Amino acid sequence: MGAPDRGETVGVDTASAAHEHRVAGDWRGLASARLRQADAALATGDGTSAEEHLRVALSYYIMIGDGYSVARTLTSLADVLFAASDYMGAAELNRQAADRLPGDTKALTGLGYAEWRAGSPADAEVTFSQALRWDSDTTAALAGRGQIRADLGNYAAALDDLDRALASALDQDAEADARSARALALAGLGREEEAQAELTASFRLDPDRPRSRLRAGRIAVLSGHRDEARAEIERALKGSPALSEAEKDSASRLLARVR
Repeated sequence: MGAPDRGETVGVDTASAAHEHRVAGDWRGLASARLRQADAALATGDGTSAEEHLRVALSYYIMIGDGYSVARTLTSLADVLFAASDYMGAAELNRQAADRLPGDTKALTGLGYAEWRAGSPADAEVTFSQALRWDSDTTAALAGRGQIRADLGNYAAALDDLDRALASALDQDAEADARSARALALAGLGREEEAQAELTASFRLDPDRPRSRLRAGRIAVLSGHRDEARAEIERALKGSPALSEAEKDSASRLLARVR
């Protein structure tokens, strides 16, 4: 029989550790073991198991009154729900975390993205601004607020946020989104050549990203290119990972205008 893979080893080790902590009545140790099991589940793409482990860990931290760890576990749970497109659930968990740790930029930034994806961009903009009042260099909050401002037509303010966000390191998906939003802001300000260059940079990172394709459609609308706009919006609606329901509704309304 071959040696167990890393996932199997982690499972055996954490189960053994959990048993030892349970015998000793070590609730903090039990919580830590569950967090490790959640990490192992996430590494294999098993969000359901990760959520289960995180909820058990959360109950242990609540039991021992560790408010900081409760908040951190709530944000981890929110990340799992967000990845599963449960944006309302993610918003509620991040809100609870922010209530426990006022000024926590991770919780506030997570709340902002969840509110945005759930269809409340104005609330999300306020939440991102709250995070930025605590830490003006929170890159994810700048990128989120900049994208919302571009989508809402507040182009100059969007450019300020997005330029600051892009001056820091972003992961590939986040950079693609930030660059397509920056392209939209530039187009809205009449800087069409720069907008096309930035859109090209976004597509170089991910040529099929639906959010970028939707913004390409909006740019085409601004330029009066209805056929191009229609093609980009239709491509965005069929793309993967799928747009949120709120974004799909917005895209469908825009598509109806250019047909």
